[in-house]
Amino acid sequence: MRRVSIIQREIPHYRIRFFEELYAQGRSQGLDFRLYAGVAPPQPSSQLGFPYAVLPVRALNKKRLSPYWMPGLERAIAGSEIIVAPQELQCLTVPYLWAKRKQICNSWIWWGHGYNAQAALHPSAVTKLKEAMKHFMTCRADGVLTYTARGAEYWRRQGLPENRVAPYNNTIDVEELREAKVNIDEHQLARLRQRLKIEGKRVLLFSGRLYAEKKVDFLLLSYALLKKSYPDVALLIIGDGEERNTLEQSAQQRELQDVHFLGSVVDPQSTAAYFSLADLLVIPGVVGLAIVHGFAFGLPLVTTDTPGHGPELDYLSETNGVMTEPDILQYAESIKALLTAPLKLESMKQAARAQGDALYLPLSVNRFVTGVQSFSSTRS
Repeated sequence: MRRVSIIQREIPHYRIRFFEELYAQGRSQGLDFRLYAGVAPPQPSSQLGFPYAVLPVRALNKKRLSPYWMPGLERAIAGSEIIVAPQELQCLTVPYLWAKRKQICNSWIWWGHGYNAQAALHPSAVTKLKEAMKHFMTCRADGVLTYTARGAEYWRRQGLPENRVAPYNNTIDVEELREAKVNIDEHQLARLRQRLKIEGKRVLLFSGRLYAEKKVDFLLLSYALLKKSYPDVALLIIGDGEERNTLEQSAQQRELQDVHFLGSVVDPQSTAAYFSLADLLVIPGVVGLAIVHGFAFGLPLVTTDTPGHGPELDYLSETNGVMTEPDILQYAESIKALLTAPLKLESMKQAARAQGDALYLPLSVNRFVTGVQSFSSTRS
């Protein structure tokens, strides 16, 4: 059994099933995956199906995306045959370990987006230096696991050989989400509609953290325009974040009707009810794994052509969603056009669900495990 150490800053709730499936599939193929993170998962260790260790983290500042280092990480991963490290390089310990990789492991594999779309949002000398370092180190690794095929293609264009890059299709547990939906009947949905006072209305759903790049204020402005010409519509907002109070005040000042801020909802059974009510997923700002959550329920996505989208936006197509210019009126009109065209909307819902079928978690994990096997065997 070959030991594989994975370095992560945290173990978020949406990654738990991925790591459980990764551990199970890895064991069946002779790989012992072990996770080392700086933040504990939201569930007790006794409930998790994979081994992990929580290490201390020292951040440069209190910002959410502050650079950090992990004292004790080198000692923790000692004896690993393979190391899978985060490609975003927020962890300052990672470049140090990479420089010593020939002493501490047989194979070094990067895991990440493949390309940094966020760099366009925050251009600076520091960002350019960081990207240059990433390029230098990535081209000298044994392999790169990218979230999507476009990320893999990016590194092939940078000169990496075909056999040293593998996309695995980043996803969440689509099957678990759909199983949660099976347990929700029409009576429950009717009661939920009644509680929210949205009976007879078409439902738009936003899901994600409430920070500036998500452009929720843009969404509220578009919704206000839409509401004037199409009053039988409601907006549900799942998520929390630093902008929540400001956004709620904005909705109140504009006297927007049928807007509900639901806060953070992460339990699959709870989210399933809200996603089952919705007709469209509306995220005008940066899109990440929320697109997969929507596709699990057959929800087309309406977004805008704005810098900084996550690689998961690669799953969007003309058949399962809409991308508009970052224009409030155009965004509102695009939503209305779908809500008033039942046949087109139903076709898009079917295409969204089909894309969700292609993003089943075991399939993605299998690609991940196969990539690790391939990269490490090529080195040996």
